[in-house]
Amino acid sequence: MLALSPAGEAFAARARRSSPEARAARGLVSVSTTCRSLPTAIAWADNCITIDPLQSRVTRLRKGLGIAAKQLHNMGQRNQQIWMQTLTYAGTNKDWRPEHISRYLDALRKWHYARTGSKTVRYAWVAELQKRGVIHYHVIVWLDAGLVPPKADMPWKGAKKNGLVQWNPPMWPHGMSRRDKSTAPVAYLMKYASKVESKNVGSYPHGARIHGAGGMDASGRAIRRWVLWPAYVQGNASVSDRFKPALGGGYVNAETGELLLAEFAPTGGGFQSFIRVRTTPRKLDPSGPFSWLPEPVTLH
Repeated sequence: MLALSPAGEAFAARARRSSPEARAARGLVSVSTTCRSLPTAIAWADNCITIDPLQSRVTRLRKGLGIAAKQLHNMGQRNQQIWMQTLTYAGTNKDWRPEHISRYLDALRKWHYARTGSKTVRYAWVAELQKRGVIHYHVIVWLDAGLVPPKADMPWKGAKKNGLVQWNPPMWPHGMSRRDKSTAPVAYLMKYASKVESKNVGSYPHGARIHGAGGMDASGRAIRRWVLWPAYVQGNASVSDRFKPALGGGYVNAETGELLLAEFAPTGGGFQSFIRVRTTPRKLDPSGPFSWLPEPVTLH
């Protein structure tokens, strides 16, 4: 008979206490295994995974930012103007506030509206930790030909009122900024995204967002949404579907009510250890997630 370690015995005892009725009440299903003669603990171990939440955050950053930047770049005309803005704090992370990057983007939209009559601005950004450990932001802005964004740490000229020029406060009043033209915006953003690793992402100020994007059209938002879904959702949805996280786990289609239950359930301990409780069949047709593309014209 296979001998188990004390930790394994405890694991097996906990598994024996989890009766099929109790598991069913929690919405779980039995774990199938071809090695039915092995102890339950071994079967569980074969179906368990450990997820590093910091690495998951890094992966989501790179996937989401990369697809967003490509979509935003492809939306523009050939003569679009692409600008890089670097926003740096003069002090330390004690001066950081979560709303600072949002207020900068709000001011950027206000400037764009004053120049074009539209508040929709195409942008993407990523946060980086400087060598001194202070957060700062790299922002790419895609603009129509002839538009130059204000240098973020300088007052900018607004609309004229009563014949007088109205000056607005700096978009980034927290330190310094740098403004440069860009010819390879996606590569620029991904270069800084590659510097964010699981070993340093935990050093960002608590509550800090580390990337963002805006101004995408409906197709771009749908593609990014699909890319960030778990594999079991991707395998049952096209980019035109509207799946969102469901209460209690899994994903639900906001339009049809279809529920896709999660394939893994937490085993406890901070939601880092998970066990497979089901395998969701993949029913995506051969056209794949991009089934929203027009059908090819057949010539007879």
